[in-house]
Amino acid sequence: MAQVQHSQIEQWRAAGLYDPNDSCAGERLELLEWISSQGASLAEMVTANAAGQLISLVSDRTMRPAPTLTANDIAARTGLPLATVQQIRRATGFPSADPAATVFCEHEVQMFELFAAADAFFSRDELLHFIRVMASSFRRVAEAATEMFLRDVEAPLQEGRRDEVTLAKASLAGVQLVDNVSQIFGPLFRMHLQATTSNSRRAGSEDYSSVRLAIGFVDLSGFTTRTAAATSEELLELVVGFESAALDLVSGQGGRLIKLIGDEVMFSTITAEEACAVARGLLAWADERGVRARGGLAHGPVVTAGGDVYGSTVNLASRIADIAVPGEVLVDEGVTRAAPYLEFEPAGRRQLKGFTDPVRLWALER
Repeated sequence: MAQVQHSQIEQWRAAGLYDPNDSCAGERLELLEWISSQGASLAEMVTANAAGQLISLVSDRTMRPAPTLTANDIAARTGLPLATVQQIRRATGFPSADPAATVFCEHEVQMFELFAAADAFFSRDELLHFIRVMASSFRRVAEAATEMFLRDVEAPLQEGRRDEVTLAKASLAGVQLVDNVSQIFGPLFRMHLQATTSNSRRAGSEDYSSVRLAIGFVDLSGFTTRTAAATSEELLELVVGFESAALDLVSGQGGRLIKLIGDEVMFSTITAEEACAVARGLLAWADERGVRARGGLAHGPVVTAGGDVYGSTVNLASRIADIAVPGEVLVDEGVTRAAPYLEFEPAGRRQLKGFTDPVRLWALER
């Protein structure tokens, strides 16, 4: 072994990274040599080891290089006021930092340059709101990607008792896919932009602040009880299956899946008939799996903002779903008027939370 290699090994040993007497000393040495060949410094290795993240050090460095720029640097490079730089950082879901602290990477400068250019066309409030919505969506995408990697890549490797360097290389390979995956975002965004623009025009709006939509809520009955009795694998299969079914049914009707909260989905469609078709489909999906579901639909004006919908029609649909019994879809008068060719059974007048007067409801024939 060369003197340089021996010296490096001694450094690793002195830093607490390597113990020649450990039963896995050879495996650890191979890992350290590979990490070093990827350009990681001794200080980085020590920090990662202390955090229990030595195996993922190289993949973490590849995912996002060490920050080298401060908020002051970003302001100077883009011409944006420092306060605006801090506003943007908060809007992306990260806390404000000391203006002199290195928290930004070189490739992130373009994000602020694009904001500076857009600032000339759009209001500051709308731009910041758009960034918040986008950041929230990307956070969910990132979490889903992490979960997929942990379940499908890291877990099998761990179960197979693979050596540390194999795990480290697999982690790097997973992160390297990010560059390829990110190329999906542009085309996918344009596809959805075209679809939402088309839907907005189909729904129509006189003042651009509200549109008439059908809003639906469907949830799985007895979910809390089922959660307590099910294994984590069974629960995951149910939730993922429910989300997949909802997305397929809603998109098949030209609608939009607005929210998924465990056992409940919230969606919108342009017409009442489309909403009824989605609700029926979800209840049928649940029946096929021995699960009961219930739903509530309302049709009327809603306020749209940041990819979400608001207003009394939304609140009404939610309250209707709350009182539906398992296997039932209740609807308001707006749905029956907008879908005259469907069959509904009178369900009486019900007192709903938040509404002063009793609301007349119907049950959708399944």
